[in-house]
Amino acid sequence: MISPADDKERRQLHRRLGLWNGVLVALALALGIWAPQAVVLGMTRVQGFIFPLLLGVLTLLLVGGLAGWLATLHESAVWGALIWFLAAGIMIWTAGHMPYEGRSLTQWMADRRSWGLPVYAFTAAARARLLMAAFFVVLCLTILGLLQNLRLEGIAAETNARDLPNGRGWFQMLLPLPLVFAAGLGADNLVNSPERTALRLVHEAIRTGRTYPGDLFELSLKRSVNYNAIAGVRDQMSAGYSLSTGAVSLGTANNILVVAHFDNGAWINCRVTAGQLMHCYDAAPPYLQGFPALLLEGETPEGCRECTIKVDDLQRDWLLARRDDWAGAPRITPLAQWGTYVLLRAEAPDSGSALECLFHGASPVMLEGCEEVRQ
Repeated sequence: MISPADDKERRQLHRRLGLWNGVLVALALALGIWAPQAVVLGMTRVQGFIFPLLLGVLTLLLVGGLAGWLATLHESAVWGALIWFLAAGIMIWTAGHMPYEGRSLTQWMADRRSWGLPVYAFTAAARARLLMAAFFVVLCLTILGLLQNLRLEGIAAETNARDLPNGRGWFQMLLPLPLVFAAGLGADNLVNSPERTALRLVHEAIRTGRTYPGDLFELSLKRSVNYNAIAGVRDQMSAGYSLSTGAVSLGTANNILVVAHFDNGAWINCRVTAGQLMHCYDAAPPYLQGFPALLLEGETPEGCRECTIKVDDLQRDWLLARRDDWAGAPRITPLAQWGTYVLLRAEAPDSGSALECLFHGASPVMLEGCEEVRQ
């Protein structure tokens, strides 16, 4: 017969073990989902990925620890399965949305001017991939939840005088974690891998192709990277650069736009389709050539397809009404870029006129709106 004091002590031990178990399960899942991302992006000069990754890991650890603790409140296996089913849903939702809303939040916090912009939109294709990734994660964690209390009974029997698991207890605690890690890797392959592959390809093309003395086409034939994609813009590149994701369109083709900003001021866009680097091009002409012509003439230059900017009639009329403010060519200064949103300042040094204009998109570039500002 177990005394009330012993029973209370046993329940407290189970709850502590349940908390540790939940945190370890969440950690294994987080490593599977984000460890490959952290390793590759950390080596490819990509900006803005650390905060969403840390936020995602912290969220998973909190949810996992809470689920492990809640599952011990009742000894029913069904109760444990239900708790972990719900926790798995929250975890995979977090993992799937972090590259989109999570990264947009990072941009908002880093620069208040971007607040509210859907920098990285969560699309229907991303939702479909998330649902596929969720199946294995939810199944794995639900089964572990079904067995949690049974496992904790065995682990509790393998504790020392300080109620810490001994070697055999830790073995039982850690035994299912490789399966959870594998489920996380599967989710990573569906959710993060396309973007990571695109960034890695662009980094390799720039790193090797920028200074390669031979023919880039021949080098492309020897390797699995299309180095020839940078041939048209290679002379603009400097040794120092940073990469960021412009846009992600997951579907049958997986179109990813990668943006490269170089220390010498060069600004290059690269398109990756179906895991293959297709081409890289100068991203500046719409802003530095097309926009000044739009301010002065209401149209972008004829014969310059890369300078095209889409603008609605109301916005065009608003700009043309201020055409006389530009005494000569306006001075254009890029202020910021968030995904494919670009903020520019146009200044007329002689008259003191200045506009800040927001653009969106890459092909074509669209003028979202302008506002007058004080110099």
